[in-house]
Amino acid sequence: MAGGKTLEQVIAIAGKLEPSLQQSIGKADKLTSGMGSKLKKTAAITAGAFAAVGTAAAAAAVAGGKYLLDLGTKFDESADTIRIGTGATGDALAALQADCDAVYKAIPGELEGASTAIADFNTRLGLTGEPLQKLSIQANQVCDMLGEDLPTVIESSSQAFQQWGLSEDEMSGKMDYLFKVSQSTGIGFNDLATKMQKYGAQLQELGFDFDHASALMGQLEKAGVNTDEVLGALKKSVTTMAQDGLSASEGIAKYTEEIKNAATAEEAATIAAEVFGSRAGSTLASAIRDGTLSVEDLTAELQANGETISGAAEDTYDFAERLEMFKHTAEVALKPLANTVFDSLNALMPIAAQAIEAFLPVIENVASSAAPVIEQIVSVVSQGLEQMTPMIVEFGAQVGPMLSELVSSLLPPLMDLIMQLLPIIMQIISAVLPVVTTLLSALMPIISSVVSVIGSLLSALMPILDPLLQIVQMLLPPIAGLITGIMAVLQPVIGVIEGIAGAIGTLVGWISQVIDLAGQAASALGGIGDFIGGGIGGLLGFATGGFTNGLAIVGEDPRYPTEAVISFNPAYRAQNLKYWRMAGAMLGAAGGSTVPVYGYAAGGFTGEVGTSLFSSDYGLSGGAVVDSTTYDLSGLTFSPQVNIRGNADAESVLSAVRELEPEFVDLILDAISKREEGAYA
Repeated sequence: MAGGKTLEQVIAIAGKLEPSLQQSIGKADKLTSGMGSKLKKTAAITAGAFAAVGTAAAAAAVAGGKYLLDLGTKFDESADTIRIGTGATGDALAALQADCDAVYKAIPGELEGASTAIADFNTRLGLTGEPLQKLSIQANQVCDMLGEDLPTVIESSSQAFQQWGLSEDEMSGKMDYLFKVSQSTGIGFNDLATKMQKYGAQLQELGFDFDHASALMGQLEKAGVNTDEVLGALKKSVTTMAQDGLSASEGIAKYTEEIKNAATAEEAATIAAEVFGSRAGSTLASAIRDGTLSVEDLTAELQANGETISGAAEDTYDFAERLEMFKHTAEVALKPLANTVFDSLNALMPIAAQAIEAFLPVIENVASSAAPVIEQIVSVVSQGLEQMTPMIVEFGAQVGPMLSELVSSLLPPLMDLIMQLLPIIMQIISAVLPVVTTLLSALMPIISSVVSVIGSLLSALMPILDPLLQIVQMLLPPIAGLITGIMAVLQPVIGVIEGIAGAIGTLVGWISQVIDLAGQAASALGGIGDFIGGGIGGLLGFATGGFTNGLAIVGEDPRYPTEAVISFNPAYRAQNLKYWRMAGAMLGAAGGSTVPVYGYAAGGFTGEVGTSLFSSDYGLSGGAVVDSTTYDLSGLTFSPQVNIRGNADAESVLSAVRELEPEFVDLILDAISKREEGAYA
């Protein structure tokens, strides 16, 4: 956004043009260069802020300088317009330039329009300050809304106001009234103001005030009556009425009443022709009889209407016009900087001209000395080109046919490839285009809503941007001084902070060593499971049961590392029954046993919720059995099938039976499991 870029340049160029701010940035850079890495991280935000100002100033030096020069040139031309148009100098000129700045911020038009209005209204009406600003803004807004010519609006309105003897406090309100008449009747603003000046004296003699006179002209225009003809006739009637010994107001009242009360239209036209002349008599008679000249109702309606030029302009400004006004506000805020750059360059121009003038003889001498050398260089180059020309021609003759043949051989397959790919590409485009169109159609309401919200937000922010920019402009110099003072105070503190940073680095290293030792101690304590409520087995991933040969869970005998973890969680019941059977098989028993001793190197139950541990390498004789489980296996039938063909000895039969031993064991284990499941449930 233009306004955002302008504000960015305000900050960037401030670092370039404000020496104290630039020096502060340099000091900050030197003071922080020797800090340790940890302290630099801590101070990153503050240092980054200073560095950003310096970097932005350097990056914007060229572009920002040109921008300020162009802006200064524009304001200088505006000041010239006011200076030439008004003849004002000194404080009077400065005041008019301030009025011009206020007008420029309030309109979306060019600075030229603001300076022209200020100069012309000041010259014609002698206005200054707020009355001059209001009238200049209104004139520019009328031209923007109605497409009128600004110099003409200024001239016609000024002459009309002077003709009717309006005070400076009345002019802005009457400008609004002329605008309302133009809106209500369709008469052009310039046309209306011009007629108010042209016929003002006669209309005032006839008893019309400013409001009734302008309403009359609008009414005549709206009714399609030849306004110039009617007003010319009214002007002529003043002389006739004077001859009859009547004042204009008395005469118009008398003859208007006679025309209204005439028995016929012909009689009314005759009366009107005697007073207003034969050319316009019939026209005026019709206007009086049909009420066209009766403007009381229209005048009352217009006076009660609260419409203003600025109000209508505000209601019709679009986003682009509001953005332009924001840009004008930012440019006025930058005006002091732009004038500084412009004036500085103007001051340098005479010095540069003198320097160039003094340097001209040196340039002439160098040119005279260089001329022979240049002639020699040109001669050598010409000879070289002359010698190279035949070689270039020969090279072209040799390479040309090869290039032609290469192009001839490559072009047909390339064209074939393009012709083959073209239908595919067209199909892809045909397939994708409807999707893209649909997507865009769906997104457009969202985009429109976002744009509308942004527009509303900008409209809400517009009133506060001007004071904010002024505050920024006022605060930059004191902030620069404040930063310089702060850096002077911080300089002795920086050394102390560096020492603290070194001590913090040493402390952090010592804490790291302590953490390493603590980690080793935690690993050593991991095996003392019974004394800390069940150990850390639950943290190692055996909450659902399983076998492990890994790290100690609750402190197994290192000679027998294998452990079985049995979970009592019903969700893993079937799985853990298998672990239990496998552990029993590994221990050489089908039942479980508990060994109430500490350390669990010999197996047993742990206080940890959800797990039980069995050592697979502990013999049955190693622990005291405190309980046992008896299973009733009655009702089981094991019917193995042993097929013997031919003559077989007893050993062969026994061998066949032994081969069926796993099936028998599975039968027993399944029976035990089913009975255990009943008890377990």
